[in-house]
Amino acid sequence: MKFISLPLLLLGLIIPVHANLRVSFTSSGKSTTKQVAVPALFVGENESPAPGLPAGPFHACYTGKLTIPKRFRVSFSVESKGKVQLKINEEEIALTDGKSDRIRLNPGEIPIEITFASPSSGSGYFRLYWEERREFPREPIPASVFTSLDDTPIDAAHLFADHNCIQCHKGKLGSSAMPELKYAGPNLSGIGSRVNQPWLIRWIAQPDKLKPTTTMPAMVDHTKPEGAQAAADIGAYLASLTTQEKITSPPDLSLAQKGGEHFHKLGCIACHSKPDADEPDYENGRVPLNNVAAKFKGGSLASFLRNPQKHHEAIKMPNFRFSDEEVSSLAAYLTKASTGEHTPDPSEFPPGDSVRGKNLVASLNCSSCHEGLEPSKSSAPDLVDLKDWNKACLGPDDQRGKSPRLILTDKEKKAITPAVLPALQTDTVEAYASRQIEALNCTSCHAYNGRDSLLTKTHGETKSLLDHIKTADERLIQSRPPLTHMGAMLHTGYLEKMLLGVANPRPRPWLEMRMPAFPLYAKQMAQGLGQQHGLPASEPSKKKAAADQVKVGEQLVSMTGYACVTCHAINEKPALAAFEVQGINFGITHERLRSGYFHQWMFNPARLVPDTKMPRYTNPDDGTGLRPDILEGDSYKQFEAVRQYIQSVSASAK
Repeated sequence: MKFISLPLLLLGLIIPVHANLRVSFTSSGKSTTKQVAVPALFVGENESPAPGLPAGPFHACYTGKLTIPKRFRVSFSVESKGKVQLKINEEEIALTDGKSDRIRLNPGEIPIEITFASPSSGSGYFRLYWEERREFPREPIPASVFTSLDDTPIDAAHLFADHNCIQCHKGKLGSSAMPELKYAGPNLSGIGSRVNQPWLIRWIAQPDKLKPTTTMPAMVDHTKPEGAQAAADIGAYLASLTTQEKITSPPDLSLAQKGGEHFHKLGCIACHSKPDADEPDYENGRVPLNNVAAKFKGGSLASFLRNPQKHHEAIKMPNFRFSDEEVSSLAAYLTKASTGEHTPDPSEFPPGDSVRGKNLVASLNCSSCHEGLEPSKSSAPDLVDLKDWNKACLGPDDQRGKSPRLILTDKEKKAITPAVLPALQTDTVEAYASRQIEALNCTSCHAYNGRDSLLTKTHGETKSLLDHIKTADERLIQSRPPLTHMGAMLHTGYLEKMLLGVANPRPRPWLEMRMPAFPLYAKQMAQGLGQQHGLPASEPSKKKAAADQVKVGEQLVSMTGYACVTCHAINEKPALAAFEVQGINFGITHERLRSGYFHQWMFNPARLVPDTKMPRYTNPDDGTGLRPDILEGDSYKQFEAVRQYIQSVSASAK
């Protein structure tokens, strides 16, 4: 027997990873508080400064603690459109022309406070920097130096949106509302041709038993005879919704071994527990795969892997753009490994009646979330008409009546009150990006704000799937870039291409894993990730590179300079000697990198990515370049020459 008990977890809780600073916003007499990772802000024209607040002039106050490992003498500086005031250890720091004198910081936790007053238009920004002449150049203060906050509140507005409450409780929320409010559940047209009836019955009866992190509510009480009958009837009705398309052949199980290889190399274990796992991974919230064989009919699993968004645009499973071979072998592995491992029935189910099921689906208002169903005969109260939010769906089990059982804890239910309405009505792209980093499991594959990816500790679970390969080439480094700096690192358009899965060529073609596509989320995520760093949308400079700079840059990247061409290809010209380490092709670098990040990276790569193999080309004592004979040893000038040379060879500029 498997999956007998379900621990009480905050399964629906979405919190920012490594929240370090508390920030309070005030606008038009209204206030709200949130938590962020770094002291930075960007608010565009007619944009809200924070969820729940109107556009217009505002104040923001950031408070937290710096964690200082040893004595530093630092200078703070700020770039802003608006007024910034800085306090360190409760003492105001003068920012003359945007920069402070050197300040001694002793080891330990030091209080910091940043206040920002926007211009009267409400459009403004600030970015806070520091520098220590012997340790690091001017850089944005990283999230890792702030003490993490432990009392992260429940994001009740996100819970409301993520559980599709608005689909039943209709309400006009305006053009600035949370985008997630428009996301519906799967389209169930033809579901009976794709999914087996026994699985449908189990899913209707107890969706959280099959997938503990689901936002699908339990529509029936399977512990009662009438509830078990209802689950069977609904399952029978859904199974009757078939298409005229011919059911394709089931997976060829002889391909399972190859599929296991792909499962490991692609890092699937980061988001999923193994298909033969005894229990779900409650601690990390990975999606179980033990029901795959029991769920999918014929070749529908392969169709799903090929295009997960086909029947569910808002699905959190991304599109990996699998090849036909990958689809066939992965489907075979998942089917073979999960056969006989399905979650047992939670109840005794009688034979189902599709006619009764059709009527039940209509009475339960299922079509509010799902296309392809019998139109509903009843409706829930509109949002503005809800008087008591502590009853029905959000009430205790003994007071729910015929309302569905939401997959929420009592604490989460109590957090969803009318107070969520302003945040539902007015959202920001920065807040959207922060929510989706968690909701889309970005941190499963990517390190973020000083914390390792989940894959770092789980990848070994599937290494045995490669035991039969005696000559596996493990020379090339397979680490993924951290998510921490992504919004400050990549131009907005290129970041959107990465999230859409259309960046071509791939920046890291040697990685066995690859960045999947999140089509529905890409545009707002790309903008929001930049705004997390106080940066507006950006694009590559179209200004022609200076010829004299290009000449010096070409010398610096050559074997007579810093030998960058050892690891980096330049368009069609391959790297000279890249074995364990490859660098990104210089032909696409200008299209990708913001210039500010480029200079920060070049000064000391390991400060941004501690495990990078990229060498440092500055003197640790004084920050000068390692070639004192070029541009007077000025590292900034040297790296700017390299940047302009890279711009001159940009494939996108040709």
